[in-house]
Amino acid sequence: MTSPQADSVQTHEPSCDDAAAYPRQTARLYFDLSVFWFALSFLWAGMLTIVVQRLIEQMARPQKDLYLGWTLGLGALVATVVVIIVGTISDRSRWRMGRRRPYIILGGLLSVPPLVCLGAMGSVPLVVLDYCLIQFWVNIATSPYQALIPDLVPRQHQGTASAHMGIASLVGQLAGFIVCGLLITRPGGLWMVVIIYATLIFGLALYTAWRIPERSAADNPAPRVSVAQAVIESFRVSPREHPDFFRLIASRFIINMGFYTATQFLLYYVTDTLRAPRPVDTLAQILVISTVSGLIGTFPAGKLSDRMSKKTVVYVSAGITAAAALIFVLTSSIPVALAAAFVFGAGLGAFMAVDWAFATNLLPERDQAKHMGIWHVAFTVPQVVAPVIGGLVAYFFNQHVGHGFGYRAVLSLVIVYFVLGTVMITPIKERVRKP
Repeated sequence: MTSPQADSVQTHEPSCDDAAAYPRQTARLYFDLSVFWFALSFLWAGMLTIVVQRLIEQMARPQKDLYLGWTLGLGALVATVVVIIVGTISDRSRWRMGRRRPYIILGGLLSVPPLVCLGAMGSVPLVVLDYCLIQFWVNIATSPYQALIPDLVPRQHQGTASAHMGIASLVGQLAGFIVCGLLITRPGGLWMVVIIYATLIFGLALYTAWRIPERSAADNPAPRVSVAQAVIESFRVSPREHPDFFRLIASRFIINMGFYTATQFLLYYVTDTLRAPRPVDTLAQILVISTVSGLIGTFPAGKLSDRMSKKTVVYVSAGITAAAALIFVLTSSIPVALAAAFVFGAGLGAFMAVDWAFATNLLPERDQAKHMGIWHVAFTVPQVVAPVIGGLVAYFFNQHVGHGFGYRAVLSLVIVYFVLGTVMITPIKERVRKP
C-alpha cells in the first residue's frame, strides 16, 4: 500500500478569504445537514424492501417477481435522470433563497401527494405510476441537497460532516425497517406508513431549508442557460477530465451491489440457512446489532479521514466488512452470526463515514450538484440490479446444491463485490492540503 502522499494530489490550505466563504463549522451545522438524509434513508429502507414488494405481491402474486422488477427498474431510471438534470439546473440557479433551497422545498412538498396516494393504488400500473412520481419529486429535492456539503463544508472538515451523514443513514435505515415492519401488517398499517413517510420528507425538507445558511445565488457566476440547454448539459460528462471521480463512482457502484445483495436476502438467509426458529426476531437482532456497531465505528472513521488518507480508511473498513461476510458464509450458528453482524456493522459504519468525504474530496469544481447526482446513480441502480443477480445465484445453488446453500453463495458474492470495489480505488489520487 502506498503512502497518502504518494497517492494524493496536493492542494493549498484554504486562505482566510476562502474560510470566510463557509459558515462556522459546528456539530449543529453537521446535524442540520444530515437530518434530511435520515428522512431519505428512512423512506427508501422500508419502501424498497417492504412496501412496494407487499403491494405488488397482493396485486400480482403469480407474476410478482416480474412486476416487482419492472416497478423498481422504472423507478430507478426516473431517479437517475432526475438527479442529474435537476442537479445541473440547480448549479445554474439564481434564486435569492440560494441554489439548493427552492428545489428541496419543492421536491419535499410535491412528494406528499404521491406518497399518501400510494395507500390507495388498486392495480399494478397505478402502483408503478405512483412509485415513479415518488421517485421524481423526492429526487428533485435529493440532487441539490447532496451538493450542500461541498457548498458549506471545507475539505478539511468533510470527513466529520460525512460521519454525521453516515450516522443519519444507519439510523434512518434501521428506523425505516422497524417502523414499516411493525405497522405494515396491522389494519390500516399501509396508510400509517405512507403518512409517516410524507410527514418526514416534507417536514425535514422544510427544516433543512430553514436551518441551512445558504446565501443568495442572485450573483451566481455560472453561465445563464435555458432549461432545454441545462437538460442537454446534464448529460455532458467527461470521465477523461475527472478520471478519479468516475473511478470512485464505479467503485461505489460495485460496493453498493454488495450492500444491497446482503440486505435483500438477509431474511431468507436467516430462515433457510441458519434455520432460526424465529427468523423475524433473529433478523431484527442482526439489524439492531449491526446498526449499533455501525454507530460506534462511524465517528472515529470520520475523524480519521480528516487527518489521513481516505483510501486507507476505505481499505480497512471494506476489509473488515468482507471478513464479516465470510463469517456469515461459513457459519450455521446464530450466536456466531450475531457476532459477525457486530463486525459487519462496524466496518460498514466506518465505510459510510468516509464515503461522502471521499466523493466531495474528488468532486469537480464546476457543476457540483450535477456531479453529485451522477454519484447518486451508484446508489439507485444497484438497488435494482443486485437483487436480480443475487436471486439468480440463490436459485441456481438452492436447486443444484441444496436448499439454503444458495444464500451462502449470495453472501460469497457480497465478498467479491466488496473486494473488487475496494481494489478499484487503488489508482485514485486524493486531494490533500499542503502541510
